[in-house]
Amino acid sequence: MKGSEPESVYWKRRGIVAGVVLVLVVLAIVGLSALGGGGEPDASGEADAAQQEWTAPQPSGSAQRPYIPEPSSEAPSPSASPSPSVPPVEACTAEDLMLQVVAAFDEVRSGAEVPVSVLVASGADTPCTVDLREVAVELAAESDVVYSTAHCETPKGEEVELSDGAGQTVEFTVDGLASEEGCRGARRELPAGDYELRAVLGDAASSPAKLRLT
Repeated sequence: MKGSEPESVYWKRRGIVAGVVLVLVVLAIVGLSALGGGGEPDASGEADAAQQEWTAPQPSGSAQRPYIPEPSSEAPSPSASPSPSVPPVEACTAEDLMLQVVAAFDEVRSGAEVPVSVLVASGADTPCTVDLREVAVELAAESDVVYSTAHCETPKGEEVELSDGAGQTVEFTVDGLASEEGCRGARRELPAGDYELRAVLGDAASSPAKLRLT
């Protein structure tokens, strides 16, 4: 066919083919550039999405969160506040004390043991304390004390608080033998006769009870 057509036609055809190829190459390059440029918005979109992701608020951030006040070093805590002082209970006075002595028998043989109970109460309007170890039972012939539990017996009881007329009882055993302070000297039987039995606590004393020794 080359020999049947003029050589000019042949070269024209080759030029057209070469131009078409060149156009296709240019279009391909433009298309690739367009595709490459389209990826940039995606990258920026991903960056924007990354920026929009939630991040934990920092202490200085403005995000809403529970407010927990820190304890102030200047203000004392409730547990450190001083408790109100309670005034101590005062001792009962002799005028406030009421003593009562009761013997199991009102007549015994001289030298025999007699159980004796002493009731200690307070007539004060406010509570007061009393040491029951200071209570003693005395046996007197007129004004002469011939026997006392304070001479030879070990004190019994403890310090207690009395109020509202409530009382405490202390138990003793009176043996009917003469005694001296400090339990000095030989103890002897008291002579038969009538004696007064009374309880004492400091300057306070009970009403006397009669005890006859035979």
